[in-house]
Amino acid sequence: MSGQPGHENLDGARFLEQVETAPEYRLYEVDGRWPALVEHDEGVTIAAELYEIEPAHIARLAEIEPPGWARAAVRLADGREVEAFLGAPALRDRGHDVSQHGGWAAHRAAATSPAAPFWNVILPVATSTGFPATAFR
Repeated sequence: MSGQPGHENLDGARFLEQVETAPEYRLYEVDGRWPALVEHDEGVTIAAELYEIEPAHIARLAEIEPPGWARAAVRLADGREVEAFLGAPALRDRGHDVSQHGGWAAHRAAATSPAAPFWNVILPVATSTGFPATAFR
């Protein structure tokens, strides 16, 4: 997600590390512009970035998420769980699966059409020091 349009929505968040999801999800491009991580029986790992985000910042991000995305637990490849903005299964019908690219930035780089605007997908998780969140890259 670093270097992607819309990354400014994470201004003030602290980058922690690059991560991958457990192979329990697929990544969809919804309405030709929005990334949506959706639980799936035939999931794959998806590249992401983990950020520490304060509660007020998470509340702002929640306000700008489009309908169909809600906070939910997401399992990472290393076994940790984070709270995420996860796409509802119904979003599959409004988009197409781009999981073969392994992440949003790779999908965008592989796209042959002009770049559509990017929408941040944030995966916050409560910790004692704040809220780490994962943003798809």
